[in-house]
Amino acid sequence: MRQQRQSPNTDFFVWLARNMVPIAVVLVLLVGGMIIVLIQDGTWRKDTSKTADSKWTDKDWQAARYGQEDCDKEADCRQLKRIYAEGGASQEAIRKNLLAADKTVTFEKLQEEAARYEGTPWAFEGKIVDIIGQEKRGIGDYILAEVIIGEDQAKRVSVRGDFATDLAENDYVYVVGYLTGTSHPGLGKYQGRVPSLSARALLRPGEVSALLGRTATN
Repeated sequence: MRQQRQSPNTDFFVWLARNMVPIAVVLVLLVGGMIIVLIQDGTWRKDTSKTADSKWTDKDWQAARYGQEDCDKEADCRQLKRIYAEGGASQEAIRKNLLAADKTVTFEKLQEEAARYEGTPWAFEGKIVDIIGQEKRGIGDYILAEVIIGEDQAKRVSVRGDFATDLAENDYVYVVGYLTGTSHPGLGKYQGRVPSLSARALLRPGEVSALLGRTATN
């Protein structure tokens, strides 16, 4: 008696019936993997969009700036980092800095041996002869100013600050901060090197009296 041959379709269904369980497992794994990939992709896109759209505050920029290892290698950044850690430009921090200012340090001493005075609290009254303000907050963006002591054009101090100000060239100002122990090339047309200071604040002269409760003198 001749054995009937099974059709290819019959063979396939027989094989499918025998392997139903492992096939089902493979399908579940494939579908589950695709779902996980889609979820992760959506989460990543959401996080990326959030990061791109979020705006950093001044404190965010400062924390990033002063958290860098290179900051401690450079005198200006070291002193600005110290100012940031001590309360920045808060009224109490400014007041303490004013009271601690070393009045025995003269411009002549800074010219002779600037490195000796790094970290010394200092304050002086003068006039802004050149200033580059902040238009955008970002790592490496500071206020750069050149301020003469009193009205003496020969006594110039290079000032760097990490704050916003509306003070401009020819404004009278009271500068408070820490000496960096370094000198920098003068801004603008002035070609000499001048002592430098990391500023906590640039104040209008009348603001100093309000902070100390009396007239401040240099």
